[in-house]
Amino acid sequence: MSQRIRRPTSQIQVAAFALVVVILAGATLLSRFFFERRQPEMPAGLPPPSPRMLAAGSTQFRVSALAGNVEAFQNGQWYVARAGHLLSSKDVVRTHGDSHALLRRGSVEVEVRDNMDLRVDQLEKTTAKLGLLRGGRVYANVGKDGDKLEIDALDTRTTNVGAARFAVSVSPSGNVSVAASEGAARFEAHGKQVMVRKGNESTAFPGAAPSDPEPIPEQLLLAVVWPEDDKTESVSQIRGRASPSSRVRVNGAETAVAPDGSFLARVPLAAPQTRLRVEAEDIAGRRKTLDKVVRRPPRAPSLQPSGAGLWKEQ
Repeated sequence: MSQRIRRPTSQIQVAAFALVVVILAGATLLSRFFFERRQPEMPAGLPPPSPRMLAAGSTQFRVSALAGNVEAFQNGQWYVARAGHLLSSKDVVRTHGDSHALLRRGSVEVEVRDNMDLRVDQLEKTTAKLGLLRGGRVYANVGKDGDKLEIDALDTRTTNVGAARFAVSVSPSGNVSVAASEGAARFEAHGKQVMVRKGNESTAFPGAAPSDPEPIPEQLLLAVVWPEDDKTESVSQIRGRASPSSRVRVNGAETAVAPDGSFLARVPLAAPQTRLRVEAEDIAGRRKTLDKVVRRPPRAPSLQPSGAGLWKEQ
């Protein structure tokens, strides 16, 4: 009798011990699942947060302000740039349409305009070197005489001379223009060096040395020869003239400006009318817009002989 009683008791103890083991094992697995599991990878198209958002070094640039879609290339991948983002040597800042970023480093401020790639090439204690990799315009402000900022664009080099405010612009056709609003900037290419002082500008066309600096015109130059009305062609030409350092857009598309300031664009025209718009922005940031509505007659209907027995004898 006692053996019959002991057997169920021992079986219950074994089952209880096994249950405890299962519960502990399950708790361990759940703990590892929730607290020790590897974080999932970021989905494609969603860049991870920047790794450089904490302590700034003495030579780094900081993204102090931005608007629109701005990215930074670091450690072999693109990140969404945020205010406070830090930039070291070989990092790249990219702005897209209708966006811009303001970079700061000590007394140096650099405003990167839309549709640009700007690379940090070299950073030293009092010297910074930047490279324009893709179009657009940058505005630079160097607040101290002892700080040096160099901006390289294509085969040109621009450097502040003491405290200065200056702009560097690159057009789609490869024109590089420099203007100074305070102090002076040294502009050089193809063995020639010019000093661009306050209120002056200079332009280096592809494969050529910089032009002699000239005063920035008081009025923004923009003149357009419009297509005539009541013509039958579906594509017409727009001719005009602007400052050689200006950037010109015809119906939103940027158009190359020749060394003499002339430009030419071909635009499609549709009946009964097409609105044409020409915009110019000089290196000082001033803008001027001209527009016109060009009318085209409707196309004459095409007549196709039916041959349905028009001359059939009755």
